[in-house]
Amino acid sequence: MASNHESTRISYSSSESLKARSELFERLQNYQATPEEMERSLGLFVRGSLLARFFGIREVYEKIVNKPGIIIDLGTWRGQTAVLCENLRAIFEPLHLNRRIVCFDTFEGYKGFSSKDKPSEIHKDGTYKVQQDYAIYLQDLLEIHEKNNAMGHNFGKHKVLKGDCREKLKEFFATNSHEVVALAFFDVNSYDPTLKSFEMIYDRLVPGGIVAFWQLTRESIPAEGMVYATEIMQKYKHEIFRSQFYPGLCYIKKEGI
Repeated sequence: MASNHESTRISYSSSESLKARSELFERLQNYQATPEEMERSLGLFVRGSLLARFFGIREVYEKIVNKPGIIIDLGTWRGQTAVLCENLRAIFEPLHLNRRIVCFDTFEGYKGFSSKDKPSEIHKDGTYKVQQDYAIYLQDLLEIHEKNNAMGHNFGKHKVLKGDCREKLKEFFATNSHEVVALAFFDVNSYDPTLKSFEMIYDRLVPGGIVAFWQLTRESIPAEGMVYATEIMQKYKHEIFRSQFYPGLCYIKKEGI
């Protein structure tokens, strides 16, 4: 596993735990089994902290099962949260074929970092860049998951939009004036894009809808915390919660007007 990745450079895990993580990943890559057995055995290699992240996403998703609206994954990166949401949709609301997921990312890494965002060697413009055609790959991957799920003949519901979220969100809502938002995940991690995107999304967030922040209390990436402390906390009527499974995941619930 890449030693310069943020997960190994900034971690609460001990060196022994990080070594064990690498050993687990190596065993996944070298697991001796038939393709059919390997496909059914992936749980052997899901470490506890990653499973806790999955549980956190499930915890948030369950809050909006009875709410109308789309799910936005802002700063989707490789799209894991979006894929999990599609599969949670299939489990908790398999007949809800209007539960669309819209992913936003530049796919060129963080964009919009300023001095207030505490740029560093591993947190700066370009961090988390992926391959050029990844938006197409993720769109195809989401469709494959749809086809695997119940009512799989209804696929192609979800969108992957490449570009600056401030511009793409504005374009999306302008051309989809009917869309309301039930849930939005934020992982943009620079101040201005987070603030501008929140303002646009909150205007479309249904009462009781959820905005979830992956980095709200993280000191090394302060953008979400600053937006919450200086803007959201004073100006928007809401309740705030911390995930019981994944402490870094915090979410607000919009109160009715």
